[in-house]
Amino acid sequence: MVCIDQLIAAVPSHPVQDVLVGCFTTCVHARNHGLASTLKPAAHSGFGLSDAGNLTGMDVQKLARMARSTNTLDASVGIAAINSMADLTANITRTGNARELLLEKGAGKTLGMIGHFPFVERVRNRFRETLVFELVPQPGDMEANRIPERLGEADVVALTATSLINHTFSDVMQWIRKDAFVVLLGPSTPLYPRLFDFGIDALCGSVVTDSHRAMEMMQQAAPFRKLEGIEHVMLLKEDAP
Repeated sequence: MVCIDQLIAAVPSHPVQDVLVGCFTTCVHARNHGLASTLKPAAHSGFGLSDAGNLTGMDVQKLARMARSTNTLDASVGIAAINSMADLTANITRTGNARELLLEKGAGKTLGMIGHFPFVERVRNRFRETLVFELVPQPGDMEANRIPERLGEADVVALTATSLINHTFSDVMQWIRKDAFVVLLGPSTPLYPRLFDFGIDALCGSVVTDSHRAMEMMQQAAPFRKLEGIEHVMLLKEDAP
Protein backbone atom coordinates (compact mmCIF):
# COMPACT_ATOMS: atom_id res chain seq x y z
CA MET A 1 0.00 0.00 0.00
CA VAL A 2 2.88 2.37 -0.67
CA CYS A 3 0.70 4.57 -2.88
CA ILE A 4 -2.04 4.84 -0.24
CA ASP A 5 0.50 5.56 2.48
CA GLN A 6 1.99 8.38 0.40
CA LEU A 7 -1.45 9.95 -0.05
CA ILE A 8 -2.26 9.65 3.66
CA ALA A 9 1.05 11.29 4.53
CA ALA A 10 0.08 14.31 2.39
CA VAL A 11 -3.10 15.00 4.38
CA PRO A 12 -2.72 17.88 6.89
CA SER A 13 -4.70 18.16 10.11
CA HIS A 14 -8.21 19.60 9.69
CA PRO A 15 -11.60 19.03 11.36
CA VAL A 16 -14.18 16.99 9.46
CA GLN A 17 -17.34 19.02 8.96
CA ASP A 18 -19.58 16.38 7.43
CA VAL A 19 -19.58 12.79 6.13
CA LEU A 20 -22.14 11.37 3.73
CA VAL A 21 -22.05 7.75 2.59
CA GLY A 22 -24.53 7.59 -0.25
CA CYS A 23 -25.68 4.57 -2.20
CA PHE A 24 -23.28 5.36 -5.06
CA THR A 25 -21.05 8.20 -3.87
CA THR A 26 -19.33 9.02 -0.58
CA CYS A 27 -18.46 12.60 0.40
CA VAL A 28 -16.25 13.95 3.18
CA HIS A 29 -16.29 17.69 3.84
CA ALA A 30 -13.09 19.02 5.39
CA ARG A 31 -11.17 21.71 3.48
CA ASN A 32 -13.15 20.76 0.36
CA HIS A 33 -15.91 18.30 -0.41
CA GLY A 34 -13.95 15.15 -1.30
CA LEU A 35 -15.67 12.43 -3.30
CA ALA A 36 -15.21 8.68 -3.71
CA SER A 37 -17.27 5.84 -5.08
CA THR A 38 -19.13 3.93 -2.39
CA LEU A 39 -17.91 0.33 -2.46
CA LYS A 40 -20.21 -1.77 -0.33
CA PRO A 41 -18.90 -4.96 1.31
CA ALA A 42 -20.46 -8.27 0.34
CA ALA A 43 -23.98 -8.51 1.72
CA HIS A 44 -23.14 -11.52 3.90
CA SER A 45 -20.07 -9.90 5.47
CA GLY A 46 -21.99 -7.97 8.11
CA PHE A 47 -19.49 -5.10 7.82
CA GLY A 48 -20.75 -1.59 8.40
CA LEU A 49 -18.84 1.67 8.60
CA SER A 50 -16.44 1.81 11.52
CA ASP A 51 -17.40 4.36 14.19
CA ALA A 52 -20.52 5.36 12.26
CA GLY A 53 -22.25 8.34 13.83
CA ASN A 54 -19.04 9.71 15.33
CA LEU A 55 -17.04 10.83 12.29
CA THR A 56 -18.06 14.49 12.18
CA GLY A 57 -15.61 16.60 14.16
CA MET A 58 -12.78 14.07 13.93
CA ASP A 59 -9.43 15.07 12.46
CA VAL A 60 -9.47 14.29 8.75
CA GLN A 61 -6.13 12.51 9.16
CA LYS A 62 -7.89 9.77 11.14
CA LEU A 63 -10.46 9.31 8.40
CA ALA A 64 -7.75 9.30 5.74
CA ARG A 65 -6.09 6.32 7.45
CA MET A 66 -9.30 4.35 6.84
CA ALA A 67 -8.16 4.10 3.20
CA ARG A 68 -5.93 1.20 4.32
CA SER A 69 -8.94 -0.82 5.53
CA THR A 70 -10.05 -4.08 3.94
CA ASN A 71 -13.60 -2.98 4.75
CA THR A 72 -14.45 -1.23 1.50
CA LEU A 73 -16.95 1.14 3.18
CA ASP A 74 -14.18 2.37 5.46
CA ALA A 75 -11.79 2.61 2.52
CA SER A 76 -14.35 4.64 0.54
CA VAL A 77 -14.51 7.15 3.38
CA GLY A 78 -10.72 7.15 3.61
CA ILE A 79 -10.26 8.04 -0.05
CA ALA A 80 -12.97 10.71 0.16
CA ALA A 81 -11.16 12.14 3.20
CA ILE A 82 -7.88 12.25 1.27
CA ASN A 83 -9.67 13.98 -1.60
CA SER A 84 -11.23 16.52 0.77
CA MET A 85 -7.76 17.96 1.46
CA ALA A 86 -6.37 18.19 -2.08
CA ASP A 87 -4.94 21.57 -3.03
CA LEU A 88 -7.33 22.18 -5.89
CA THR A 89 -6.17 25.70 -6.69
CA ALA A 90 -2.55 24.65 -7.22
CA ASN A 91 -3.12 21.27 -8.84
CA ILE A 92 -5.88 21.45 -11.43
CA THR A 93 -4.57 22.21 -14.92
CA ARG A 94 -7.57 21.52 -17.16
CA THR A 95 -11.31 21.00 -17.12
CA GLY A 96 -12.87 18.23 -19.15
CA ASN A 97 -13.49 14.53 -18.87
CA ALA A 98 -11.46 11.38 -19.25
CA ARG A 99 -13.24 10.28 -22.42
CA GLU A 100 -11.96 13.34 -24.29
CA LEU A 101 -8.43 12.84 -22.99
CA LEU A 102 -8.34 9.15 -23.92
CA LEU A 103 -9.38 10.01 -27.47
CA GLU A 104 -6.79 12.80 -27.64
CA LYS A 105 -3.98 10.48 -26.54
CA GLY A 106 -5.03 7.15 -28.00
CA ALA A 107 -7.36 7.37 -31.02
CA GLY A 108 -6.34 4.68 -33.49
CA LYS A 109 -4.30 2.83 -30.87
CA THR A 110 -5.12 0.01 -28.43
CA LEU A 111 -7.06 1.06 -25.35
CA GLY A 112 -6.98 -0.98 -22.15
CA MET A 113 -9.82 -0.24 -19.76
CA ILE A 114 -9.91 -1.52 -16.18
CA GLY A 115 -13.60 -1.32 -15.39
CA HIS A 116 -16.54 -1.01 -17.80
CA PHE A 117 -17.04 2.74 -17.97
CA PRO A 118 -20.40 4.09 -19.23
CA PHE A 119 -18.74 5.76 -22.24
CA VAL A 120 -17.01 2.66 -23.59
CA GLU A 121 -19.51 1.93 -26.37
CA ARG A 122 -19.34 5.55 -27.58
CA VAL A 123 -15.58 5.42 -28.08
CA ARG A 124 -14.88 1.79 -28.95
CA ASN A 125 -14.80 2.37 -32.72
CA ARG A 126 -12.26 5.21 -32.33
CA PHE A 127 -9.55 2.81 -31.18
CA ARG A 128 -7.77 0.05 -33.08
CA GLU A 129 -8.79 -2.33 -30.31
CA THR A 130 -10.52 -1.86 -26.96
CA LEU A 131 -9.72 -4.31 -24.17
CA VAL A 132 -12.17 -4.02 -21.27
CA PHE A 133 -11.39 -5.99 -18.10
CA GLU A 134 -14.17 -6.47 -15.56
CA LEU A 135 -14.81 -8.49 -12.40
CA VAL A 136 -18.39 -8.90 -13.66
CA PRO A 137 -17.96 -8.80 -17.46
CA GLN A 138 -20.60 -7.43 -19.78
CA PRO A 139 -20.84 -8.57 -23.42
CA GLY A 140 -17.55 -7.79 -25.13
CA ASP A 141 -15.59 -7.52 -21.85
CA MET A 142 -12.92 -9.88 -20.55
CA GLU A 143 -12.57 -11.39 -17.11
CA ALA A 144 -10.28 -9.34 -14.84
CA ASN A 145 -8.04 -12.39 -14.41
CA ARG A 146 -6.88 -11.89 -18.03
CA ILE A 147 -5.13 -8.62 -17.14
CA PRO A 148 -1.67 -10.27 -16.87
CA GLU A 149 -2.19 -11.87 -20.27
CA ARG A 150 -3.53 -8.93 -22.32
CA LEU A 151 -3.07 -5.55 -20.60
CA GLY A 152 0.49 -5.21 -21.90
CA GLU A 153 -0.94 -4.77 -25.42
CA ALA A 154 -2.52 -1.43 -24.49
CA ASP A 155 -0.97 1.87 -25.64
CA VAL A 156 -3.39 3.87 -23.50
CA VAL A 157 -4.86 2.62 -20.21
CA ALA A 158 -7.93 3.84 -18.35
CA LEU A 159 -7.73 2.67 -14.74
CA THR A 160 -10.63 3.16 -12.37
CA ALA A 161 -9.69 4.96 -9.15
CA THR A 162 -11.78 2.45 -7.22
CA SER A 163 -8.61 0.35 -7.50
CA LEU A 164 -7.34 2.50 -4.62
CA ILE A 165 -10.37 1.53 -2.53
CA ASN A 166 -10.24 -2.22 -3.19
CA HIS A 167 -6.41 -2.20 -3.10
CA THR A 168 -5.88 -3.61 -6.59
CA PHE A 169 -3.98 -0.54 -7.86
CA SER A 170 -0.46 -1.98 -7.53
CA ASP A 171 -1.52 -5.37 -8.89
CA VAL A 172 -2.83 -3.76 -12.08
CA MET A 173 0.01 -1.27 -12.54
CA GLN A 174 2.63 -4.03 -12.71
CA TRP A 175 1.11 -5.30 -16.00
CA ILE A 176 1.04 -1.93 -17.80
CA ARG A 177 3.79 -1.19 -20.34
CA LYS A 178 6.22 1.52 -19.26
CA ASP A 179 5.55 3.53 -22.42
CA ALA A 180 1.73 3.38 -22.11
CA PHE A 181 -0.21 6.56 -21.28
CA VAL A 182 -2.08 5.83 -18.04
CA VAL A 183 -5.20 7.70 -16.92
CA LEU A 184 -6.60 7.28 -13.41
CA LEU A 185 -10.25 8.27 -13.52
CA GLY A 186 -13.54 8.40 -11.68
CA PRO A 187 -14.91 10.26 -8.65
CA SER A 188 -12.42 8.55 -6.32
CA THR A 189 -9.40 10.02 -8.15
CA PRO A 190 -7.08 11.89 -5.76
CA LEU A 191 -5.87 15.10 -7.39
CA TYR A 192 -2.38 14.78 -5.93
CA PRO A 193 0.70 15.16 -8.19
CA ARG A 194 2.59 12.55 -6.16
CA LEU A 195 0.57 9.88 -7.99
CA PHE A 196 2.72 10.64 -11.04
CA ASP A 197 5.55 8.87 -9.20
CA PHE A 198 3.55 5.62 -9.41
CA GLY A 199 3.22 5.50 -13.20
CA ILE A 200 0.14 7.68 -13.70
CA ASP A 201 0.19 10.25 -16.51
CA ALA A 202 -3.19 11.92 -15.97
CA LEU A 203 -5.64 12.26 -13.10
CA CYS A 204 -9.25 12.75 -14.15
CA GLY A 205 -11.51 13.44 -11.18
CA SER A 206 -14.30 15.71 -10.03
CA VAL A 207 -14.69 18.68 -7.73
CA VAL A 208 -17.86 19.89 -6.03
CA THR A 209 -19.01 23.30 -7.25
CA ASP A 210 -22.47 23.38 -5.63
CA SER A 211 -22.29 21.47 -2.35
CA HIS A 212 -25.99 21.83 -1.52
CA ARG A 213 -27.14 20.34 -4.83
CA ALA A 214 -24.46 17.66 -4.95
CA MET A 215 -25.08 16.48 -1.38
CA GLU A 216 -28.84 16.49 -1.95
CA MET A 217 -28.49 14.25 -4.99
CA MET A 218 -26.02 11.90 -3.28
CA GLN A 219 -28.44 11.54 -0.35
CA GLN A 220 -31.20 10.64 -2.80
CA ALA A 221 -29.12 7.91 -4.51
CA ALA A 222 -28.36 9.66 -7.79
CA PRO A 223 -25.79 7.62 -9.73
CA PHE A 224 -22.57 9.51 -10.24
CA ARG A 225 -23.09 10.06 -13.98
CA LYS A 226 -26.28 12.03 -13.16
CA LEU A 227 -24.84 13.99 -10.25
CA GLU A 228 -25.25 17.76 -10.43
CA GLY A 229 -23.18 20.40 -8.68
CA ILE A 230 -19.81 18.95 -9.74
CA GLU A 231 -17.22 19.69 -12.41
CA HIS A 232 -14.92 17.23 -14.17
CA VAL A 233 -11.28 18.26 -14.00
CA MET A 234 -7.87 16.94 -15.02
CA LEU A 235 -4.32 17.07 -13.73
CA LEU A 236 -1.68 15.98 -16.25
CA LYS A 237 1.92 15.06 -15.61
CA GLU A 238 2.95 16.88 -18.78
CA ASP A 239 1.53 20.13 -17.36
CA ALA A 240 3.29 19.81 -14.02
CA PRO A 241 6.08 22.35 -13.34
